[in-house]
Amino acid sequence: MTSLPTRYAAARIAEFLDDHLSWSAWWDKKYGLWRVAEDDPDSNLYAESRDADVVIRYITVHDRDKRCLRTS
Repeated sequence: MTSLPTRYAAARIAEFLDDHLSWSAWWDKKYGLWRVAEDDPDSNLYAESRDADVVIRYITVHDRDKRCLRTS
């Protein structure tokens, strides 16, 4: 059975990614969960969850671009 995210969750992910350009997110219809990964081919940063908030928090904690700005 195919499952889809709520419109609200999809909109939150899309809006969030506008400020995190080095990340990608996609909805896995087969397993009904969000998958997020850093776009750097040398990175092993990856998370998955049914909850959009969980993957948003993961990106927030692991976003290298934002961490560099916070420490500057």
